[in-house]
Amino acid sequence: MRKYIAIFISLLAMVITTNAQTIMSGSLAIDRIEINRSGEHIIIDMDINLSQLKLKSSQAVLITPVVINGDKKLELSPIGVYGRESYINYKRTMGDIMLGGPDEIKFRKSEMPDVLNYQKILPYQSWMNGAMMVIEKEVRGCCDRIDDQAEALVGGYEEFVYKPEFIYATPVGEARAKVHSLEGTAMIDFPVGQSRIKPDYRSNRAEINKIVENVKSVADDKDAIISGIFITGYASPDGPYSTNDRLARERTASLKEYVSGLLGATSRLISASHVAEDWKEFRARVAASHMANRDAILAIIDSGDDPDLREHKLRRNYPREFATFRETIFPALRRTTYKVEYEIRTYTDVDEIVSLVRTAPQKLSLQEFYLAASEMQSGGDEFDYIFETAARMYPDDEIANLNAANASMSKGNLRDAASYLAKAGTSAEADYARGVLAALNKEYAAAIGHLRKASDAGLAKAAKVAGEIENVGKNVFKLP
Repeated sequence: MRKYIAIFISLLAMVITTNAQTIMSGSLAIDRIEINRSGEHIIIDMDINLSQLKLKSSQAVLITPVVINGDKKLELSPIGVYGRESYINYKRTMGDIMLGGPDEIKFRKSEMPDVLNYQKILPYQSWMNGAMMVIEKEVRGCCDRIDDQAEALVGGYEEFVYKPEFIYATPVGEARAKVHSLEGTAMIDFPVGQSRIKPDYRSNRAEINKIVENVKSVADDKDAIISGIFITGYASPDGPYSTNDRLARERTASLKEYVSGLLGATSRLISASHVAEDWKEFRARVAASHMANRDAILAIIDSGDDPDLREHKLRRNYPREFATFRETIFPALRRTTYKVEYEIRTYTDVDEIVSLVRTAPQKLSLQEFYLAASEMQSGGDEFDYIFETAARMYPDDEIANLNAANASMSKGNLRDAASYLAKAGTSAEADYARGVLAALNKEYAAAIGHLRKASDAGLAKAAKVAGEIENVGKNVFKLP
């Protein structure tokens, strides 16, 4: 048996072989066919058995392998076999370039090999994934007459492409009470030594209104139930401690009384406290500064001495710095802080929750975010927005970050997904998601490692996906 090597290529590639196929009513056979991808090229290697090809002296046959996928088609180098008379005729009229054009592999029938080893390297194009290999045969007789035409499907080529599946986690346990607080600071001014509120003194009107308006914003919210309103007055470490203690107490009480008159029934929830001298905040501001003698001043503040003694040491040892304190730090310490604590009711209506995701997401629990998402189509814009918003409202929650990572990956936003997964914890679902992210980044070895870890932790699906990823990029030969 003669065997003709049309092209020789030496490659390390995965071999995919089929059993012999007889085609074209027995006139041809494909003894072996391999289709491989190597980088940016497709390699076709097949043995075409021509031993049963019958041909008259006046006939020629053109055998053309064709790669086809939908409306995409690529004809490969044809094989021309010519009877004696046909060869002489075409040679005389067409010269060296005969029926199949310049790329034709041509033989006289008498010199034709029984088996032709046909090899072809093609630049890979994305449409070739899923393409089929077809053999076309055309027999021509005298005067270029077409005596016969036929085609046969002999196989195809397909690569495994990873298609991610995302696992969204459900918040565990009972929904916690949605306790919130609204906090702020007001700078209420008093004439030296006085404790009675003067609304029109300096900027007091605006500062008092700030407290009242913030409290009312919660009180007027039909979904909020206020549990407490806390007002704390502070004095600075400037002057006798006993005087500062009395002024802080009396001024805070005066403010409580005045604000209560503006708030009506809500005022019953107000409680007041005071800090005679705010050494804690004083220390924080000194520590954050770059002033000379900072460390020595901090040592006096931290000494634990009586407040008046500490003040005396600062005045005596660092008079220049103490003068600076009186101008820049102490005024800011004389302030009132306020906090409104309240609880938001539970929501069960999905439409209402979806509306709140856009308008007031801070009112929702993780369970409520998940409830809304569970009623939507996975991967939709609204679905993804819900989980991303949940992570924004609960930035340290592992489940919120895991679900947001999945939502980001579904949109192809892999950078954000990585940021979310950094805070998604060590659950099996989180490792699975890290495997998906690595696969989408084409880091297949890392992906398999994460997925096997998730599988070992009990997530059965992870083992299946790891097996799929091991096939990414491998060739799958499709039989006709």
